[in-house]
Amino acid sequence: MTIAIDNPQRTGYAAEVVANAFLGLARQEGRALTQMQVHKLVFIAHGFTLALLGRPLMYNTVHAWRGGPVVRRLWQLWGERGTRPIEDALPVAPGEPELSGDPEASDVIRSVWEAYGRMDGLELSRLTHRSGSPWSQVYGQPTDLIPDQVTREYYTALARSA
Repeated sequence: MTIAIDNPQRTGYAAEVVANAFLGLARQEGRALTQMQVHKLVFIAHGFTLALLGRPLMYNTVHAWRGGPVVRRLWQLWGERGTRPIEDALPVAPGEPELSGDPEASDVIRSVWEAYGRMDGLELSRLTHRSGSPWSQVYGQPTDLIPDQVTREYYTALARSA
């Protein structure tokens, strides 16, 4: 069951909405993305939104799994899709807000796409597995949940160093 969020600028969007934004950008360029690419791009955009806008991009949880940061909700929708391209947009529950009314979040997504959208899944995975990354700080701990605060601190430092 999905519960619609009334104020996404305060609490974030559904992960499906953010994933669909990246899938749409890829489609505009005649490209397809794999599950791995989408998970990493959604996480990177979430991190930069926390850092630059001071708010979450999505309300779904991110977990530190062996393969890197994974949005559990997206994993539930795709399962073990592996490296096969994703062809269709994800279904979004009725009442979920769209990004069209949030130019700041849309700008972050476009910027992440411009900076990271050409990377394949392995390249994105290496980025999110770097020493000191939110994934590396949490992976192997008793809980695999990556806290937004850890993600915010990491992406704030990345933004400052750019």
